[in-house]
Amino acid sequence: MLPTFVIGLREGLEAALIVGIIAAFLRKQGRRDLLRWVFVGVGTAIALCVAVGVALEVLSRDLPQQQQEGLETVVGALAVAMVTYMVVWMRKHSRELKGTLEGAAAQALATGSNRATTAMVLMAFLAVLREGFETVVFLLAAFNESGSGVLAGVGAALGIAVAIGLGWGIYRGGVTLNLAKFFRATGLVLVLVAAGLVVTALHTAHEAGWLNAGQGSTIDLSWLVHPGSVRSSLLTGMLGVQPHPVVIEVVGWLVYVVPVALFVTWPAGRSIGPRALAILTGAGAVAAGVTALALLATAPATPASGATSSVTSGTASVISADPTSAVVRFAPLGSTAATTLSLHRDATITEDGVTLLRYTRRDSHADTSSGLPATLTDREVASRSGGRLPLGIVAGRSRIPVTYTTTTTTTALIEPTTLRVVSGTRSTSTTATVHSAGGQIPLDHAVRTTAAGTPAAVVARQLATVRADLTRSDQRADRRSLAAFAGALAVALALAATVVLLRRRRTPRLDSSAGDLVRHKVRLT
Repeated sequence: MLPTFVIGLREGLEAALIVGIIAAFLRKQGRRDLLRWVFVGVGTAIALCVAVGVALEVLSRDLPQQQQEGLETVVGALAVAMVTYMVVWMRKHSRELKGTLEGAAAQALATGSNRATTAMVLMAFLAVLREGFETVVFLLAAFNESGSGVLAGVGAALGIAVAIGLGWGIYRGGVTLNLAKFFRATGLVLVLVAAGLVVTALHTAHEAGWLNAGQGSTIDLSWLVHPGSVRSSLLTGMLGVQPHPVVIEVVGWLVYVVPVALFVTWPAGRSIGPRALAILTGAGAVAAGVTALALLATAPATPASGATSSVTSGTASVISADPTSAVVRFAPLGSTAATTLSLHRDATITEDGVTLLRYTRRDSHADTSSGLPATLTDREVASRSGGRLPLGIVAGRSRIPVTYTTTTTTTALIEPTTLRVVSGTRSTSTTATVHSAGGQIPLDHAVRTTAAGTPAAVVARQLATVRADLTRSDQRADRRSLAAFAGALAVALALAATVVLLRRRRTPRLDSSAGDLVRHKVRLT
């Protein structure tokens, strides 16, 4: 609610100021007849802005989810660009705004009645259209970021209402504002809101499939930004703080907010000398370098890859794995003997939030030492063939010859990043094949099956270990990325400080030159 209130107040007051200055000037000039045409231009611009906002919202609703995310990214980026331009422009022109508008209005009145009417309408229309379009785009982006559309809408309406009231008070002469201070204060708030929109745009760009770099986690702020709380709405809506910000979001927020906030808050008319600038940039380089070293020093160690895991009645470790096959070493508990098997990938599954690759191997062999009977009766054959005798088997035949085949299926679930076996299963199935005059006929139902899998408690522990390893790996990659960014910033600032110092040394000192001229003047006669 607060971000949209500031947006409505800031944008609404800019438009109200422009229209109020034009209306006050016309009243002083005795041209009240042109006021209604000014308000015609205002109403037309408002209607057009509302139509654009409704069209964008309808278009967004009719798009598939991924394309909605893409449209939100475009709207967010456009809103950030607009608010940045608006803040920079108002920072430079807020003092001479009134004189510029009154001068343009006076020039329009001097051209004649019809042209003056057109000029007044056009001035009011363009002023409100620009501010209104900026407001629509900015509010749409803020609504997408806000958790409550109702509160966001109420905040925007209140901000616009207050802006209209202030504009009317300025027009009537009963309200005076220090516009430079007002726009500087609200500009800083809008910079923070725009920085939040930068984070949101980067997030939706990833959801749209446009941005996949820098998606590693940085820090867990869920204790501070608890979803659903008032504090979360304020921090997320106002500052763009996310419960689990990723690297690109942190970098984007800092890259935007630091220079723009400094530009907005820097005192007007106060410049920085070369020496002070060199000291500031040098200190920034040192701070960025220290930050880079600290990030590298505190980065977690690389987790062990392919560690031995507990599986069915033994242990397993991955020797090698790729997207199509894996070589796994299985060792029974209490035995030094081990079996190395090559398995082939057949599926990708998710267990408790962890993506795993399933590799499988099937080995079949004729079973002649299983102790199973060498012949079966017709009833036994029927029971293993769905209750019916297979074609070629004659009912009433005393005994039917049969052979057996045993198939052993070995399965391993492997996490591809850490190469850790999370669980393993081994099952055997013995099937029968009867022999008759018609040939060999395999029976449908297995004669005997056995299966063993990793206990659920063991799987849960190994999943927890995998998640911890993945978190450490992500943190290491993210801190190294941030360290690279800080290192590059340190180098850039150090080069900037060097350039400033070199230019300062090359600049001639005017006082010394003047003294030399005085000391070496020549009398001309």
